[in-house]
Amino acid sequence: MLEGIHPNILSLTAAVLIAVARVLYQGALGYLSPTAITCVVNVVSLVFAFFLYWMSEGVDRWPIQGILWFVAVGLFGSLLGRYFSFVSQRLVGISRTSVVMQSVLVWSTAFGVFFLGERLDAGIIVGSLLIMLGGALLVHEQVEVRKEIPLIYYLAPLLTALSFAVTFLLRRYGLAWIPSAPVGMGIGNFSAIVVIGGILCFSKQGTSCTQGGGSILFALGGSIFNVAAAFCFWIAIQTGELVQVVPINRLSVLFVIFFSWLFFRKKEAITWRVVLGGVLSVAGAFTIVPGK
Repeated sequence: MLEGIHPNILSLTAAVLIAVARVLYQGALGYLSPTAITCVVNVVSLVFAFFLYWMSEGVDRWPIQGILWFVAVGLFGSLLGRYFSFVSQRLVGISRTSVVMQSVLVWSTAFGVFFLGERLDAGIIVGSLLIMLGGALLVHEQVEVRKEIPLIYYLAPLLTALSFAVTFLLRRYGLAWIPSAPVGMGIGNFSAIVVIGGILCFSKQGTSCTQGGGSILFALGGSIFNVAAAFCFWIAIQTGELVQVVPINRLSVLFVIFFSWLFFRKKEAITWRVVLGGVLSVAGAFTIVPGK
């Protein structure tokens, strides 16, 4: 359907869409809990996974090993990763969250080396250092900013990046048993929904789903933009070169910083360290991916 569009354009479009999604999530976080938003996102993603599976050829076998790997993907990515990302946006803001989350490339590289036997090269090492330097700039911001954003708050985006990096490894194992991305998405999202549903039913957070009606629309809108971004990026990967489309997609950090300055400048301080950290993390992404 979108195969006629240049993959680099699709990857850039995905970067803009994911930035818009995070802005909408930030608006929803004013009234909805991270748990509630995580539930909304997973429901929308599950519907999208069903649509993709319906459009594909399907699979003949569903071995239990593959299902369990995809359940693990859902628990680490669709549940923990998304939940921590929303907690992080609430604690440190969307721009700083996006910069620190670039460390997912560092974590995924480390897992690839230790568990999949992949090799390090100069590009990966330099790129990882650039990404870590970009994050370090945020940690050593001015005293006024550090008072508003304690150092411990940065654990949230780090845990987000770590959770998503784990899913890259788990997804590889799951696809080896069931070679279907829609199936993996569907099982993962459904697993997360089951757990989140239980949390919402047996905790006070369940009441937050009915508060701030407009915020539910923000969460739904963010989910739709998120799904659209994933769809564009998948096609870009299928039709383009990874060494181009993946780094271009990481430009979402810069779009997030711009949107954050545009819409949340009174609530979230955009300093030169944030901008430089974003630029360094993107440069690190461009350096790492060709190395792979």
